[in-house]
Formats: sequence, structure tokens, C-alpha cells
Amino acid sequence: MWRKILRVIGALIGWGVVFAYIFYASNLAMEHRSQQKVSEVVIVMSDSTETEQFASSGQIYRQLKSAGLKMEGEMVDSVDVTTIVDRILRNGFVRDVDAYVTYSGEMHIDVKQHQPVVRLLCGGVDSYITEEGEIFRSPRGSAYYISIVTGGYRPMFSSTYEGTIASHYLSAIAKEDEQLTALGEEFSALKRERAKCREDLSGLKKSERRRFLESKESHEQRLVGVKQQQQECRQKLAKIDSRREALNRSKERVEVRKKKLQKKYDDFANLINFVTKVGEESFWSSEVVQFVADTISNGEITLRLVPRSGNFIIEFGTLEEAQAKLDKLEEFYDNGLSHLGWDRYKTIDVRYKKQVICTE
Repeated sequence: MWRKILRVIGALIGWGVVFAYIFYASNLAMEHRSQQKVSEVVIVMSDSTETEQFASSGQIYRQLKSAGLKMEGEMVDSVDVTTIVDRILRNGFVRDVDAYVTYSGEMHIDVKQHQPVVRLLCGGVDSYITEEGEIFRSPRGSAYYISIVTGGYRPMFSSTYEGTIASHYLSAIAKEDEQLTALGEEFSALKRERAKCREDLSGLKKSERRRFLESKESHEQRLVGVKQQQQECRQKLAKIDSRREALNRSKERVEVRKKKLQKKYDDFANLINFVTKVGEESFWSSEVVQFVADTISNGEITLRLVPRSGNFIIEFGTLEEAQAKLDKLEEFYDNGLSHLGWDRYKTIDVRYKKQVICTE
């Protein structure tokens, strides 16, 4: 019995010592931190190499200083780490930031960058696209060498847009759906108003009859007013029907715009998927240095490929049967150009089935 009591008392004393030490150490750490100044700022750019980086640690540091954020020499508790993280995250190429101050006063900032797969430099846009569909503008002085798309093709987003392509598409569709909802509500209101107007017109038609004990003169006078009311109702009905027709035309235009948005989204996705796929193949990733994209009259995207070898341009055409065109082109590379010479032709056209047309 007493042994159990002594063991319990011993355990309580032991835990009391542990909690007392934790409390003491915590207060000591807090006191140290309250007197500690930031001695150094260490910024690490993750996923960055000499040839693939959007910004250097020095550029990030200068951004923070130009924003008036105080770090070195400041008391640790007075450094606004949250604002520092938010300021760095304003760079579209930044995926995540981890910032903290060590016990010795060193401030560590770890910046993780997005990993793009394509650079768009066309239609006034200079942006990078990640595999997840994230879009961010190209930072000044960036050196990230990946597949590049140029030409007259205009992407479905503006040059200043940053975010996911899916979000941009869904936002645009939502605006069109809001307009469809508003048109539908107005159409329903007009339908009710039209039914009421026709009901009134039916009542006026019945009131044309001469009433019991109504004199001929009184009937004729009243009939003038009834005819006037009928005319007003018919005019109102005509306006309602005209507006209903206008609403139907507006609805059709919205539906057309939605279809165009869907097509632009699909075309953009197909373009990025194709360029990404080419970039993943060892031979083509080193051979194709540029994709020149344009839009033809029917809205389809058409491509020309700029190769590293030779002085020719590859007329690739639309993305329909893209893999078959690549296979045909690779076969021509192996069995044709290697024998005919790499500088013989100005264009190599693979747009037509089972044909490779070359012009000198």
C-alpha cells in the first residue's frame, strides 16, 4: 500500500520537475528571443540551377529591401515574417515560401518555384505554364530554358493574367451563365406580363357588348374607351413580343460565346499538351527549338516548327493526328534528310496524309 503511494508521489514529483524545466526553458528561450537581433538573412532558391531560374536570392533580397521590410539588425520579435512571406508570394513564379528565425538569430527563407513546361511568347503574352495549368508572367531577367511558343496566336487570357487556366475558363463561363440567368428571369417576367395583357385584352373584348339597359349613346361612348384600351394592350403585346425575340437572340449569342470559350480552352489545352509531349521526347526536345503558332480563318491553331538542324521550317499544320505527323517526320529525318542533305530544303511540309512535301 505505502509502496504504491510512494510510487505515485515519486511520479508526481518527477513530472513536476519536467514541467518546471519546460517552463523554465520556455521562459529562457522567450527572454533570449526578446533580446536577440537578426544577424543574417539566408535566402535559398529551391529547384534552381545556373541555367534554370526565375530569380536569384539576391533579387529576392533586393525586393524585400525595396519594399521597406526591415530584417538585419532588427529585434527578432519585431520582424514581420508574415508580410515577408506575402511579399515574396507576389512573384507569380513562387509556389511556396518557408521563413523562420533560428535561435542564433539567422533568418532563413526557403523559396520554392513553380516548374513550368512551356513558355508562351505570342499574342502580346509572355508567360510560363506549369504542368498543373498554372500561368504566371515571365519575370524580368529570368533564365529558364524550356519549349517556347511564338507567333500570332492569341491565348484566351490577357497578358497580365496569373492563375490557373481552368479558373480563368470557369470564371468566363460563370459570367456567361450569369447573363443567361438574368435573361431567363427577364423572359419569365415578360411571359407573366404577356399572359396578364392577353387576359386584359380578353376582358376588353367581352366588354364590347352592349350592357343591359345601356343606351346606344352611352354604349358608343364607352366603346371608344374600350377600343383605345384594346389598342394600348396590343401595342404592349407587340413590345413584349419584340423584347422576347431580342432576349432569344441574346441567349443564342451567349450560347455561341460559351461554345467559343469551350473551343478556345480545348485548343489551348491541346496545344500545351502537344508542346509538353514533344518536350518530353529526347530526340524532339533537343531538335525543336521553337513552336510558331497562328490561328487560321476557321479558328483552328496551326503550327510551324523551327528545328535545330538545317535551315528549313517544318509546316506542321493543325494538331489533328499530331502523333502520326511526328512519326512521319521522324521517318523522313532518318531515311530522307540523312541522304539528301540537311541544307537542301527551305520547308518540309507534313500537313498531308502519307506525304512529306519539300520545297527548295
